[in-house]
Amino acid sequence: MKRPRSNRMPRNGGLPPMSYSVDLRSAALPYIVCPAGCALAWPAAAASHHWWGSNPWAAAGITAAGGGLTALTWAAGRARGVIRQRVATLLTAGGSAWALGATIGAPWERPWLDLWAGGTVAASVAVAVMRLMAKANPDEQPTTATTGGGLAEAVAALRDARIGRPKVDGAKVKATITMPPGETLSEVEGSRESIASALDVAPSAVRVHRDPDSVRTGRIEVVPVDQLRDTIEWAGPSAPGRSVGDAPLRFGIAEDGEQVALWLTGRPGVRPATHVRATGMTGSGKTEWALVVMTDYLTRSDGALVVVDTVKRDQTVKPVKDGLALLVTEDEHAEAFFDVLAEKVIPARTEALGREDLTEWMPGCSLSHLMVWVEESAAWSGHPALVQVAERARSAGISLVLSQQRWTHDRAPTSLRSQFATNVCFGIDSRDDPTLALSAETVDAGAAPESWGSAKPGYLYIESPGIPTARWPIPCRSELAHRGDLAAAVAGWATVRQQLDPVTAKALAPVMPTDTAKPSPGPRPAPAAEGDAEQEVPAMATRPGVNPTDPPDDVDPSKELDTTPTPRRFTLALPKPTSPEQARTILREHITALADQGQTEVRPADLGDVLAATGYTAKWLSKALAELTAGNQPLLMAVNRNGRYRILRTA
Repeated sequence: MKRPRSNRMPRNGGLPPMSYSVDLRSAALPYIVCPAGCALAWPAAAASHHWWGSNPWAAAGITAAGGGLTALTWAAGRARGVIRQRVATLLTAGGSAWALGATIGAPWERPWLDLWAGGTVAASVAVAVMRLMAKANPDEQPTTATTGGGLAEAVAALRDARIGRPKVDGAKVKATITMPPGETLSEVEGSRESIASALDVAPSAVRVHRDPDSVRTGRIEVVPVDQLRDTIEWAGPSAPGRSVGDAPLRFGIAEDGEQVALWLTGRPGVRPATHVRATGMTGSGKTEWALVVMTDYLTRSDGALVVVDTVKRDQTVKPVKDGLALLVTEDEHAEAFFDVLAEKVIPARTEALGREDLTEWMPGCSLSHLMVWVEESAAWSGHPALVQVAERARSAGISLVLSQQRWTHDRAPTSLRSQFATNVCFGIDSRDDPTLALSAETVDAGAAPESWGSAKPGYLYIESPGIPTARWPIPCRSELAHRGDLAAAVAGWATVRQQLDPVTAKALAPVMPTDTAKPSPGPRPAPAAEGDAEQEVPAMATRPGVNPTDPPDDVDPSKELDTTPTPRRFTLALPKPTSPEQARTILREHITALADQGQTEVRPADLGDVLAATGYTAKWLSKALAELTAGNQPLLMAVNRNGRYRILRTA
């Protein structure tokens, strides 16, 4: 096997990680150092023979000194390449042996005089050849690190890889790599852990970037010191009052100091609209990141945010819940919401955009942008309606954000995972495959979220159409905000928030709450002067179905209406309950009627009439449907855990 070339990357010596020695190659001095040293060695050996030629202790001392110098030369030569290291060590060892022999036998006696004369010529020529070869190849010059050492062991398996002169760029050390014909950079990517070990840095500190026009060339980057170790305080909303499509949602800082932001909306010819997939284990910082992104979104002028969290309910989103257009916390309501979103909201919004001759949502159109954020989404990843939403929502101006701990095949179908152009990956379990959360190219380039786990909360990688692919393997860290500051920002910018547009609000009417009818947090219309005609209410100033000039019967018209925003929850106005047996009979008859109409499946969302007729709750309905799947002759068979049932018989 061929030996690696002599050029070396610097070892980790702190920041700045490396310094360059003075270039004296063009001067004559380096070429006469070896001959001059050999010439001085002869009188030194003569003096040594005169004083210590018959002293055995002197011989032992010269032997020990020669061995020490040889070992020192070998260690110091590691930074200068394999060839130079071996040649220098051989010359030192040979010179030490000659000095010992000449001290004992006299340098003017043979063979010591012959060895001195021939060795001087050979050593001088060898040093001159190495100098001339180095001068002919300036791109492969060795560099000297502040602590010495290099990358020889780590790149030994790369065979004829050529590593260019390393350069310091801020906190990074960069060097170009060229593989020989027939080889690719995959060998370098597979040696990242060995490189990290040689440099004594974290695995994520070594990254390999491919040249987009070649499989043989690229560059390697090493970041000796973690630049994200200190907590990054939230800097506040990035663009309050502006459109969601005018500026990205800022949430953190990259390792090189650049801000990291997320584009949700698209721009023709520049980037597509995107859905977001967030991955991270418990304690990795997903929740804090989510709140920062939600808050930035809620300070924009044309965004409406819907949150679905049936696990933690409103615990996670409490700081921002006053700005939400809708908050879904029950399993039955979540399923109904996804169905309505797929079957009514998306068609209504695409039709509205089509009337404006738009193929996707743009700032200034008649619709508000809609972001649907599903926390702990593993329970819903296999929901057929959610897959439909992911496939069709982008063109309707809807961005879907799914957040869960793992994206294994048993938790999310491939048809759903393939719809996400943006991946945000926090620390994951070391047993998980990082390619389930990030692209294989990003992982091969050096992304290692499994090395963080929950030990580095807020650390993340992001892949997104609005970010150059070369930056995808760069570690980032999310800003950390106090929950009180987030709530204050949401409340402070409530007057600019548009909430739901009429088209979306009408389509969502089947799942909108019926127990609250409060104006949106937008500006209230000025009171009409006496004798004036009724003033027109701005389209987005109120929630659907509410006329602010006609207060409810239980509200004193002389008092100002309470405009405190309330998170939307589902409620069911139910009549007096019937007996349990009567309720089950009504349920069976309703399912039979659906089957007679040709329906083969049934969901809780299809049985609203049963709840209205019986007066029971959705919790009872779920239990009653489960009972119909048991027994010797079941009426239903569960299709999935989210409440879909297949009708087996109608008798």
